[in-house]
Amino acid sequence: MLHLLPIRIFLAVAIGLGFIAALLASSAGQVGTLASTVTFLGRWAWLLSAIVIVALFAAWRWVPRLQSAIFPYIGGTWTGAVHFRTASGEDQRSVTLMVRHTLLGAKLLLDSEESTSRTLSFYAEKNSDFEKYRIYYVYLNERKEGVQGAGQRYRGVAVLRVESGSLVGDYFTDANRKGRISLTLAKGTPWWAIWR
Repeated sequence: MLHLLPIRIFLAVAIGLGFIAALLASSAGQVGTLASTVTFLGRWAWLLSAIVIVALFAAWRWVPRLQSAIFPYIGGTWTGAVHFRTASGEDQRSVTLMVRHTLLGAKLLLDSEESTSRTLSFYAEKNSDFEKYRIYYVYLNERKEGVQGAGQRYRGVAVLRVESGSLVGDYFTDANRKGRISLTLAKGTPWWAIWR
């Protein structure tokens, strides 16, 4: 997710805040020798940096316009189905997807009656021209005990489009399986839990 952040803007804001802090220190009479000025600014720089980082992270979680500028927040619980072909035709399984999403990345856990899949790798993509968002994630699927093929593990790749309130896309596995996934948001992450 960090690759989607407008780093140039953040750097410009940080430099601007540093310049303003130096001007305020100068007007408050805190500027003396170079060493005392650096010491004074250093004392407060870490606090200001921490406040700015937490404020930006919270703003991304709570302000939809900022999310559309970076990447929509998808944390929470999603429900839907996995559709696939069998020898007897089209079939589907109900699934629940739990997502923990931060600006640093996301972890997905897909659960059905027969298996559980967890994220090995996650990559988010944004098409700025059309405000389209896509997720690519590599997962490890493990069959649950008590079902045919219990304990069997295989890797797969899913490509999902992020649309308002839904995740839709395709998946492919190294066990020669493929299909479609369609999910809708059932329960979002609480507003106060900005770390997930």
